[in-house]
Amino acid sequence: MKKLILILITVFVTQVIFSQKKELKSVDKLIKSNDFIAASSLLESLQEIIDSSDEKTKAKFYYLNGLSKYQNGDASFENKISSIESFNLVKSIEQDGSKIYTEKVENILTNLFNSFVNDSRSALEEKNYDLSYKSLEAAYTVSKKDTLYLYNAALVATEAKSYDVALDFYEELIRLGYTGISINYYATEKESGKEQVFQDMKSRDFSVDVLTTHISPRDEMAESVEINILRSIAAIYRSKENFDKSLEFLERAKAINSSDINLILLESNIRWEMGEVDMYQTLISKALEIEPNNVDLIFNLGVVNADKGNTEAAIEYYDKAIEMDPTYTKAYLNAAALTLEKEGAIIEEMNSLGMSTADYNRYDELKIDRENLYKSAIPYLEKVYELENNNLNAVRTLKNIFSAIGDIESENKYKEIAAQLEVQ
Repeated sequence: MKKLILILITVFVTQVIFSQKKELKSVDKLIKSNDFIAASSLLESLQEIIDSSDEKTKAKFYYLNGLSKYQNGDASFENKISSIESFNLVKSIEQDGSKIYTEKVENILTNLFNSFVNDSRSALEEKNYDLSYKSLEAAYTVSKKDTLYLYNAALVATEAKSYDVALDFYEELIRLGYTGISINYYATEKESGKEQVFQDMKSRDFSVDVLTTHISPRDEMAESVEINILRSIAAIYRSKENFDKSLEFLERAKAINSSDINLILLESNIRWEMGEVDMYQTLISKALEIEPNNVDLIFNLGVVNADKGNTEAAIEYYDKAIEMDPTYTKAYLNAAALTLEKEGAIIEEMNSLGMSTADYNRYDELKIDRENLYKSAIPYLEKVYELENNNLNAVRTLKNIFSAIGDIESENKYKEIAAQLEVQ
């Protein structure tokens, strides 16, 4: 009885295998006739039993499944991604055995890789950053050894402000130990005249020497981007206001190069946002040692001194920024604002005076001080208007100042300008 059952089971398995092969032949015919929907449907019905098949049948199944998704290269982006998984399974199944489909799969994957890279480039030119980084990620999915494309995907995702996606890419790169140090292989496409990067020397040389679609091959050694990766991660965590995590990655980057000005500036911004003003000032001063002619840093020192109540020092920094760059509008505006802030103390003292002769005399002195204060702010504000003739706030302030000092002609001038700007 047991023998009979065994025989029956064997017959059943044989029938199943025969049925699978028959169904796969049908799938093959459907694909050749471009009926990809019907092919996919039939393959789906076989999915549950394919795991019990022999390696050869499995390889054919996943090869055909990949083809049904790939659709001769005309598939949607999502289907192309899905096809990669099937093609990679074929390579895995045939790794230690006969390679019936591996070469065909490799050719398709190469085409997919090039397609994704080209799609990414085109999308980037059109500023479609989402499609660009997704295409780069897909290229990396095709060829895991080409981590450069994952790095580029991270850069583009950052540009797209898809920070969570970018963070995943960057952290994967760190996990892989990626530094960016490698040889890149370039050649210029004859048809477009554009230089393209290839995944390896073999594919580049094949395009140049055999296909003759490319010319001017060259190799280029890429420098380490480890600091850039760590800094980018730190910047993303800063955008999330996770300052502890941001500083953690900054410290890792500083361990590589503590004099990198971009790291110093990023940390200074974090310290400012954390309310650590003194530390911010220290870092800006350190950055100035590296770039003494950086007008933005000079301006920032003005800002920090203003924040700390060091008005005179702040104005000195603003004046220095103006000296370095006479078109630096922000410095003029801040210098004027700080100058006019002194008016409050003058008015407060004027209001506190009594009726004595001494008080009257002091009032006159303070009145002159206020007028001189107004006059010292005028050059800053007039320069702002010269650089930005649509700056309504500067124009209104000038009008009020000239009214206060009794310069009717100048008051009317800026009154008229203000009226014109208000209707724009």
